[in-house]
Amino acid sequence: MIVARENAEYNAEYYGLPELPVQEKRVRRRRAVRGLPRRDQLALTGLVLLSFCCCVIVAYYYAQVLITGYRLNMAERELTRLRVESHDLYARVNQLTSLENIETIAVHKLGMVKPQNDQIVIVKEASPVINQSDNGDTVSGEANSPDSFMAKQREQNWLIRTFADMVSLWEASIQTG
Repeated sequence: MIVARENAEYNAEYYGLPELPVQEKRVRRRRAVRGLPRRDQLALTGLVLLSFCCCVIVAYYYAQVLITGYRLNMAERELTRLRVESHDLYARVNQLTSLENIETIAVHKLGMVKPQNDQIVIVKEASPVINQSDNGDTVSGEANSPDSFMAKQREQNWLIRTFADMVSLWEASIQTG
């Protein structure tokens, strides 16, 4: 059918048919859409780049916050683990230094035996030697050492004695945990 029609169109003069009006194709002209002026294009491009840079900076700082949080979490876990380990070590030290444990080790591992009542020897502390100096002062044998001089000064000054007591109490509290 298409062939017949094409022949009929080509042979329109031959058959005496009126000629079909030829429609002229209208060419649509596109309106020249003017873009933004060059200055506005540069400003818009700059704003896009600025917003992209701001997004990158925000993402960077967000990543830094996450990394810091992760490190803090890991440090807290490590601290908890170390506290548990420290507590266990203190318990182990207390167990090993208990008198019952020392006695058990001495009797079973070292082969020691408990002494009889007649085998106990009591040792008394030796008293320091007291010398008479030329000027009549009584000086003990230990008094010539610098440590004994400092000890005497500490005993005489109430402020130093109080500070020494405070430091010893502080050290005792640290050692007991």
